[in-house]
Amino acid sequence: MCPHCGKNAPVIHRGLAAYCTACGRERLPFAGKSVSLAGKPSRVGGAVAGVLGWLVLIGGTALALLLGLGAAALFPGSIAGLAIGLPIGFIALTLGLLLLVSGRKLSRSGVKASRDAQVQAIFSLASHRRRPLTAQEVGVALDLPAPEADALLTELAKERPDDVGVEIGDRGEILYTFPGVSGAAGVRFPQPSLRIDPGHGAADPAARIYAEEFEEDDAGASRASPRREQLR
Repeated sequence: MCPHCGKNAPVIHRGLAAYCTACGRERLPFAGKSVSLAGKPSRVGGAVAGVLGWLVLIGGTALALLLGLGAAALFPGSIAGLAIGLPIGFIALTLGLLLLVSGRKLSRSGVKASRDAQVQAIFSLASHRRRPLTAQEVGVALDLPAPEADALLTELAKERPDDVGVEIGDRGEILYTFPGVSGAAGVRFPQPSLRIDPGHGAADPAARIYAEEFEEDDAGASRASPRREQLR
């Protein structure tokens, strides 16, 4: 929670300092989720696991072939080559595939964590400014190039059309709206003039006035009807 704007906004690191992505003021470096660091450990771990997976897969397969061929050359006509090469190749294949799959999962989780932090920062920025945002403003707040910020906002508008909208500004610029955090006032309908007090079961003064007017109109209509009959 930012002590300046009161928003639960992530921070972004610029050098050794950290800044609120909503109001832009300086905060403690580890006071909240960091847009700059979110998902990086998972992405680095995924890349390392992927490299190790390929090394184990290629190196283990090569070692299995080398040992298998060597055993076959030393013991011709026997199954020594298969007995040595197949287990090593199977272990290398299994470990390599496991490392590759786990590396991809780590990379995906890192990308998702980074995107979640960016989305949280965007909504915090919109909640703080309480107006539509441009891609340039989001890019400055998140240290992203304007095309990347625009692509992220466009993707959000497609995935969450109820939360993010797109409109054209007066100068022709593309604006991204956030109805849920815009703070727009709701529509209020006028109260009816005739009300009944539920506590006492009696009409209020306005209701009595309208009732008297209706009675006078009815009485006038009843007096006018005999006159019409006499004229006929």
